[in-house]
Amino acid sequence: MKTFLKTDYYLQLTVFFGFIIFAMINSLLPNGIAQVWFKFYFVVGGFQLVSYFVKIILGFWKDLFIKIYGIMILPIWIILLLEKSHISIDALFIIPFYGLFTSPVMAFFYLFYCRDKSKNPLVNL
Repeated sequence: MKTFLKTDYYLQLTVFFGFIIFAMINSLLPNGIAQVWFKFYFVVGGFQLVSYFVKIILGFWKDLFIKIYGIMILPIWIILLLEKSHISIDALFIIPFYGLFTSPVMAFFYLFYCRDKSKNPLVNL
């Protein structure tokens, strides 16, 4: 499990900062920044969502941060999947908009969470 946590942490770090560096390089191109930052939400968020589900399966669902992360991020992905399936729920349309503001913050804090879990010699399940 310790190996998974360290690998997950370095993967999350690489994807997060690698995409930021890629965005800075791509911002030199015309209209490049908008496309890259839009993809940043889905690439980084997708990697974190997979990591989140694996941690839930491993028993980290007891952690307070994992519960908060699930409450903040899962509705956004559910609404996006419903929209892709052409199921429109107008009352829930506000959820992706609050996600525009909370997703980058939660992605940043998720990196700290992964770091703390990978450095902790006594991981409690």
